[in-house]
Amino acid sequence: MADKKTTFFLGTAVKITALLNIATATSITITIDDPSESVKVNAASMTKEADGVYTYIYQSASTDDDGDYVMTITTVYNNYTGVIQDSFTLLEQE
Repeated sequence: MADKKTTFFLGTAVKITALLNIATATSITITIDDPSESVKVNAASMTKEADGVYTYIYQSASTDDDGDYVMTITTVYNNYTGVIQDSFTLLEQE
């Protein structure tokens, strides 16, 4: 069974949440690439909401490209680095 991607309309604010198994990361950043692989967000710091919970709000523009956006979250804890990628889809409103 294929994974179902989360879909939003262009012009929407997208809240991205990272759940960690540690209370506080040394640093946690997010990079978002649009469907043409252009960087929309480059290594922006995520906000700590609670122990182990970090968020970032990406405000898309109605003029952005529709398609799949790839987000890369990089977490550093002391001397350890973890990287995860996921994606979401932005569609043009009719």
